[in-house]
Amino acid sequence: MNLMVLCDFDGTITNIDTAEFILTRFAQGNWRALDRQFENGTITLEECLRREFSLVNASEKQILNELENVVTFRPHFRELAVYCKRNRIVLEIVSAGLDFVIKRFLKFKGWQDLVTVHAPKTRFGALGIDFVFPELLDKTSTNFKHDLVRHYKKEGKKIAFIGDGSGDYEAARDSDYRFAVDGSKLARLCKDNNVPCTIITDFQQVLKTIQEMNH
Repeated sequence: MNLMVLCDFDGTITNIDTAEFILTRFAQGNWRALDRQFENGTITLEECLRREFSLVNASEKQILNELENVVTFRPHFRELAVYCKRNRIVLEIVSAGLDFVIKRFLKFKGWQDLVTVHAPKTRFGALGIDFVFPELLDKTSTNFKHDLVRHYKKEGKKIAFIGDGSGDYEAARDSDYRFAVDGSKLARLCKDNNVPCTIITDFQQVLKTIQEMNH
């Protein structure tokens, strides 16, 4: 099957945005002002995250300890991941979050062999946390998520994209099948711009759609 499933992590696979939680807990400065600049389109997703996390002075261990008891998962992701694996459909997590957080929770759930991860690499330094983002293959792409969708489309793939945030919008818009978390910024943007998408509360609807396509 010539289908790829690309899925955001924070607020999509997880019920909370782990990056936002960490910024609220550890950022020493006004990270919300940077968030507003991103929402207004005055800075890119990549620049926003770099500047926000430069305000965070915490170790990997402190961050993981804080998240340990607050992260819960949207139901039926495992069923979707297992189905994709069995049917040789690539399921790739496309996230602007902290890579070590994603890997830790995938391992905790036993999902690490069911998915691949496309995310910036994090580095700890004197100036907080820094990100090394995947280089854009097409400089006209809005961000690295959008760029990845464009890249796979050029290879002739059909893309199903699942997300919740403003940073997911261009990637979702240019995909073939779109799923937006109910009540999310992505759901609102799709509605405001007349971009068709399926509203989800868990991954059951995504799985059902992909099963129907695969028959």
